[in-house]
Amino acid sequence: MAPSNIKVQRVEKPSEELVEEAAQLFCELMPADPAAISLTAGKLELMQPMARAMIRPLALLAGEMYTATDENGSLVGFTLWLPPGENLFTTEEQRQMGLYEFMNALPEEGKAYYSTTLGQDFPKVVDEYIGIPSAETACYWCSFAMVRADYQGKGVAKALFQLVFPKAKEMGAVIGLGTTNLRNVEIYKKIGLTLRGHRYMPSPWGDWPTWIFSKDMTATE
Repeated sequence: MAPSNIKVQRVEKPSEELVEEAAQLFCELMPADPAAISLTAGKLELMQPMARAMIRPLALLAGEMYTATDENGSLVGFTLWLPPGENLFTTEEQRQMGLYEFMNALPEEGKAYYSTTLGQDFPKVVDEYIGIPSAETACYWCSFAMVRADYQGKGVAKALFQLVFPKAKEMGAVIGLGTTNLRNVEIYKKIGLTLRGHRYMPSPWGDWPTWIFSKDMTATE
């Protein structure tokens, strides 16, 4: 159970201010993450533009946003989900919400790596481990799950996920996600997800790990 001062909810119409707050939280949590370093070609100043380029279209167009806030309304954590049938950067409108600016700031090697890794290599790993073709699109896919450092280990992530589980069950969907942080592995297991596989993704800026999880909401595991 999350602390009593924390409110968890779905935000039907996220504001630009909330998007910026979520992007800032991502940057606070991820500066040493090897995947984030690789996807920005080692240029940490590009982490916020990258976060914004992904969070804005997810929150405002394609996905669903769930937040945890404290008694002052400050963002403590959030999740961003793509329901089955949705994906990121498939429309021009989505790409115009920061992707082009971020890509233009990357060196050529970084542009190629970002496009190939997120567009081809990582989806293949997800499909292999979850066992569903185009799994990121077929699943109820968790694209982001972030909890502020001072609230980690207090049930906030579990509370956020429990908002989505009933809806996914009603739809008969498979929940899927990937994490690049070893600490999260046990957290997701406790939430009820099953670890499907682990792999290191090669990168010129240092190989990075990924753990793939899923939960079939129609089955008892």
